[in-house]
Amino acid sequence: MRKIIFDCDNTFGLLNRDIDDGLTLLYLLGAPIVDLLGVTLTFGNARLTEVAKITQEMKKRFELAFDFYPAGMSDRSAANFLVEQVNRYPNEITILATGALTNLADAQEIDPAFFSKVHEIVLMGGTIEPLLVNQQKVAELNFSSDPIAAKAVLLSQARITVMNGHMTAEAFFSKKEMHEFLLSTTNVITSEAQSWLSETLENWIKWNEKVFNFSGFCNWDVTTAVYLERPELFSDEYYFLSNEQPELSKGQMSLSDESKYIVKMPKKLLNISVFNQLVIKRMTAGLKSN
Repeated sequence: MRKIIFDCDNTFGLLNRDIDDGLTLLYLLGAPIVDLLGVTLTFGNARLTEVAKITQEMKKRFELAFDFYPAGMSDRSAANFLVEQVNRYPNEITILATGALTNLADAQEIDPAFFSKVHEIVLMGGTIEPLLVNQQKVAELNFSSDPIAAKAVLLSQARITVMNGHMTAEAFFSKKEMHEFLLSTTNVITSEAQSWLSETLENWIKWNEKVFNFSGFCNWDVTTAVYLERPELFSDEYYFLSNEQPELSKGQMSLSDESKYIVKMPKKLLNISVFNQLVIKRMTAGLKSN
């Protein structure tokens, strides 16, 4: 099993806020290859206080078993947890990061050797050109939320895979897949929990119908979890990053013909049908994991 820490800005259950961090959490709880050591919370989709509150609510409503750690200065903060775990399991931990990268940069402040002790970092975020979703321009959120931290992570020379906004926009989860998922959760969770699940999914699809004019949503963050288990579902490209990253305030990475900063950055999701069926299976298993 792979030791995983999930660093996210979960807003599953907040009206008109992204739900894919929460779906990624369900996937990780349901994936047989994953040993989820903990969830560290950051900002991006919402303020940290909102993220912490809704994560506690999600944990309670679905009766999920995981520990989470908010950003901050306490001994049990996210950054301290990250440092503690990579020192306990050097070169064994993979970090999935799907929000602002502040916690990872803070961990390096605590332990300058932090990134050298991480097995792999899988990021959802960033662009290399203007991002379009259904022909509409979309602002990048994760790297731009803390560009200084994003630069520290991207140029850390850790083993990094970037699931950028262009590729992850292909991870379309339709209303049909939503109904398949809801059907699969019948008798898995309480009727109250399923009502909350259904309401959250339906509200998010309604928001996407209004904003992007399609009946579904981009399952951006879930690509990081699927990549852990099924990397062959993604293409296999590597890029050099420039040692200067002046556009990260917009979430845009600067590439170079050659540098010492190499990242893996898949360009394509190769089989959306297989992807979505696996996502439904793992998320259902995650709800059963209680």
